[in-house]
Amino acid sequence: MKNKFLLALLFVVCFAATSMAQSISVGPRVGATFSKVALSDDGDEEVTNDDIKSTPGIQFGAVANFMISDMFSIQPELLYVQKGYKIGEDDAYLKGKLNYIEVPVLAKITFGGEQVRGFVTGGPTLGYWTGGKSTAKFGSMEASEDYEFDDSDNRLELGASFGVGTAFKVGPGELNLDVRYGLGFTGLSETEGNDPKTRNRVFGVSLAYLFNL
Repeated sequence: MKNKFLLALLFVVCFAATSMAQSISVGPRVGATFSKVALSDDGDEEVTNDDIKSTPGIQFGAVANFMISDMFSIQPELLYVQKGYKIGEDDAYLKGKLNYIEVPVLAKITFGGEQVRGFVTGGPTLGYWTGGKSTAKFGSMEASEDYEFDDSDNRLELGASFGVGTAFKVGPGELNLDVRYGLGFTGLSETEGNDPKTRNRVFGVSLAYLFNL
């Protein structure tokens, strides 16, 4: 029920932004991610949050920006985002790479001049876990396998994204440099009792080039 409500809310926000928009710009986004998972409670666990390290990945997709006023806009995006984690050191570790299709719908406040402007973003995200790969290494031995889902996996992720950035006037459009932090609110799998939940935490850096329609 919560997932359906969020889908409906995202649709309403996008529709309202389109109706009120003074101008619309679109363009591609590409960048890097540095992600890990966080445990909701690691007090009694063999693996704690201190043991979990970040792992690099990629992100790319499309952006649409609906200007409501000179300072305020709504920015929905459709992204492919790699998330994951690493437990252990370089010679012995377990590493996961998790692939998501993600839809952020961000409020964007922009300030500054015509050539260089700053902005802040924030809003909800909806992600779908499409697949991934796990890799285990011990010494010279290394093995990888594709992730196989079961009934306990929570493939739909509700979350939020917050960020800052700078926009540069380049040619007919704007080059946007974004730095963001993403929080997953839902766990990667269903848990029972007092078992800790694992949630995605993603730091991302990306470039988008937006031009007016």
